Amino acid sequence: MPEYDFHQLSSHDLEVLSRDLLQAQWGVPLESFKSGKDGGIDLRFASGPANTIVQVKHYLRTGLAGLLRDLRTEAAKVRRLAPRRYVLITSVPLSPLNKDTIVQIIGPDLLQSADILGPDDLNNLLGQHRDIEGRHYKLWLASRGVLDRVINNAAITRSEFKARQVYEAAKRYVVSGAYPQALKMLSDERVVIIAGAPGVGKTTLADLILYTHLESGYQSVLIQRDVEEGEKLFQPGLRQIFYFDDFMGATFAGEHVGGGRGTSDRALLNFIAMVRATPNARLVLTTREHVYAQALGRSERLRNAGLNDVRVVLSMPNYDTMQRARILYNHVYFSDLPEAYRYELLRDDFYFRIVKHKKFNPRLIEWLSSYRRLKHVPADQYRRFIEELLRDPSEIWRHAYEQEITEPGRSVLLTLRSLGGKCGGPALEAAFGVLHAYRAKRHNFSTRPEDLRTGIREVINSFIKPWGAHGFEVIDPSVLDLLNAVARNAPDNALDMFAGAASFDQIEQLWTLAKANQADAIMTALRRDAGRIAASIARTVNAPRRMPLAGGGVGYFGPTFERRLATIVEMAQRLEAPAIAALIGPAYSRLIDEWLTERLQINDAVELIRAMDAAPSSIMAGIDAMRRTVLDAALEEARTGCRSDELRELLGVVDTGGAEREIAIARESFFKYQQDHFAEEIRECRSRDQFSGLIEDLELFRDELGVDVDAMIQRVEEANAEFEEYEDRYADDMHDEWKERYRDERASDRSISDMFGSMKGDGS
Repeated sequence: MPEYDFHQLSSHDLEVLSRDLLQAQWGVPLESFKSGKDGGIDLRFASGPANTIVQVKHYLRTGLAGLLRDLRTEAAKVRRLAPRRYVLITSVPLSPLNKDTIVQIIGPDLLQSADILGPDDLNNLLGQHRDIEGRHYKLWLASRGVLDRVINNAAITRSEFKARQVYEAAKRYVVSGAYPQALKMLSDERVVIIAGAPGVGKTTLADLILYTHLESGYQSVLIQRDVEEGEKLFQPGLRQIFYFDDFMGATFAGEHVGGGRGTSDRALLNFIAMVRATPNARLVLTTREHVYAQALGRSERLRNAGLNDVRVVLSMPNYDTMQRARILYNHVYFSDLPEAYRYELLRDDFYFRIVKHKKFNPRLIEWLSSYRRLKHVPADQYRRFIEELLRDPSEIWRHAYEQEITEPGRSVLLTLRSLGGKCGGPALEAAFGVLHAYRAKRHNFSTRPEDLRTGIREVINSFIKPWGAHGFEVIDPSVLDLLNAVARNAPDNALDMFAGAASFDQIEQLWTLAKANQADAIMTALRRDAGRIAASIARTVNAPRRMPLAGGGVGYFGPTFERRLATIVEMAQRLEAPAIAALIGPAYSRLIDEWLTERLQINDAVELIRAMDAAPSSIMAGIDAMRRTVLDAALEEARTGCRSDELRELLGVVDTGGAEREIAIARESFFKYQQDHFAEEIRECRSRDQFSGLIEDLELFRDELGVDVDAMIQRVEEANAEFEEYEDRYADDMHDEWKERYRDERASDRSISDMFGSMKGDGS
């Protein structure tokens, strides 16, 4: 019979285990009820006259005294419910005398001694239902009996301390889909490489696998420096599992930091081959994905060794919402957080904000559940602290960025940030070449022709991921947070990106970053080195937008010349930089030339006019005349045909109170819009908000231009009514599918709420 003490389980774990055991023993399904608000019910079976209520009481910390104290309060609830049968399950060890005391507290008419199940009774049921024992992995993984067997197997190696570490952490583990995948790969191939970004759970998964094998009788060998350690302890006749954490990190020969001897690629591959050829041997390797990519980039032997066939890559999509919830729940339940902090997590179901946040990360959960890191945060500020951590978890990535990738890798990331975090391969190649060369010259490091390829290999699947056919994007929004912080905290990085820009797209992206909150240091640096920024603008501002396409077509790329000039005007004004102001005249002349062959973009022209309105006349002689020219050109463009949004924006910079000529042209533009574009815009409306927005525009034209729009508004309202009727019919058709999806989501949310509810008032 098993001999578990159940202290490795949370209250929710114990309730789920009890439900599974009773369902198997009784052969009936049991209803579960929300923890913490059950009114005396955790589980129930009700059919016909039968009415069986089950309560599960953990009392991990307060023990028998806490259980008896709370049962005296519970007795009144049970009596009000008047069940036909009442069953009490607890993890508190009970003697026959203890059970008799509990019967007297609840009342012998409601509770029989045989219906009080303590640890011995639960172990008896587990012995009868071994499949349930196997499904509840934490039950055996973190049990004292398993630890004793593990320690016995680990005693002859250095893994005893590791085993105790895993035992203590096992209560918080949540198995994802990667766990069975890694176990199967290890069984089939005898080697598994666990790779992933910082903080995603590589070491946790490897520890779990190691511990599982120790319990099965394997002797563990922890490799700390190089594979020669494993070779010395390799014994083909024994069941051995070799564990090399961060095997391609600083100890690897390719990582030329620290000057250590490390492991050669040949020695590593020979050791892997030796393990794969030995039936009783297993090898678990972990690596940060960017370090793995670096090693493969430097070694043709590694690239051709087929290592990807035994690699499991961990990323956040491995965790669904319920698994995320269990990660948070387990960390908090078994943490040293004071009750006041737990209360803040539970209040108003705040934990859902964490579980469903796009930047959820296991390492982040470690931080927010560690009181050692929170002692400086008052309990009433705890939620704000979490919000800030979720908003900017860049610390998770900072060490890897600063210490674990080379300059080519950093140049790839800075280039991608200057392009908005996502771009095609050709754009990245062009921009990388300029920025990397500039950084190398300024910071005095050498470059090689293959640096782009090297840099991409370093950061792919750790900082960035493939996008589209040949492009790349950041792997997680928190990578952008990191790169923003890199620019804010060391503004020279922002200067490098500005000065090393290959296109005006980058100038525009970086200027947006410089204007953002908490970017004062970047603005200060730009003012200080405005001359370098001006040189980069001058180099990129005149690049053509019009590009021939295959098949004889034409495409337009990058910001319009109106937007480029608007950016220059704003930069000259905000930075108070004569060197940038000197570029306004040439950029304006280039804009005029562009209008000779290409149409003016009305909305961008309005943006330019507003930038000129915000800039003082002193910034450049003649800027007022430039404004008039741009406005006249925009009005003439509108007269030939424009959309409602363009006319609306244009009216925002027209003096509707006195400029008769401008008002007359705007009216002409309205009538041209009414004739050519109005019907099309109605057809393009795809939501109630879009219909409402179109009506608001028409009302603006009526008020500012004095035109009659009643019939037009009526047409919009009729089209909106038809749309709503269609939407209602579509909703009826899709109702069942929506209802099913909604029900699934609500069921998942209820399960999560039940689980966190078990932290409330269980005396655990």
